[in-house]
Amino acid sequence: MSAGADSALTKDGLRVDDTHEPLSIARMILQHHASLLCFLRRRVRVSEDADDVAQEAYVRMMQYEGSREVRSPASLLFRIAINVANDLGRYQVTHREADRRSLEDVELVCELPSAQREIEARQDVELVYQAIEEMPPKCRQVFLLSRVRKMTYPEIARHCGISLKAVEKHISRGLAICAQKVGGLPRGTS
Repeated sequence: MSAGADSALTKDGLRVDDTHEPLSIARMILQHHASLLCFLRRRVRVSEDADDVAQEAYVRMMQYEGSREVRSPASLLFRIAINVANDLGRYQVTHREADRRSLEDVELVCELPSAQREIEARQDVELVYQAIEEMPPKCRQVFLLSRVRKMTYPEIARHCGISLKAVEKHISRGLAICAQKVGGLPRGTS
């Protein structure tokens, strides 16, 4: 084997060139950081990601710290940085795809009642008006004083000159008439 006097084989059979200095990550950063960032800013979508990619490339280069086997440390650094940038790009694409949803998968919630519910509510109100019109006069008067004027039962009793028990009876009767007219239960319930 004709190897130079400065070369030797390692136990793994790798040729080590003893004329090269051991790899120093600190020296690599000092020598190549500016050019690496410039290179990465052209490769990644968001220029701020270039700093992160460079940092990760330096971390991955740490496994070669002190090695004499790396003949072109700058080439290795840039190759590692390209791989990290590619990994980042793939990650961003897959996560952007995962964030997308089909319109069928999105539950659209509207706080407003549906047109059908609005029509049903208007019909219910009309039925309540009809029920109030059909109440006997004293029952209607007591019911409206309670529900429209918000008077208490004792106030209604004094106002109408009737007993508290009579007020309760008229209110119960008025509610029963309304429930019977409207159907007793809100639509859509069993």
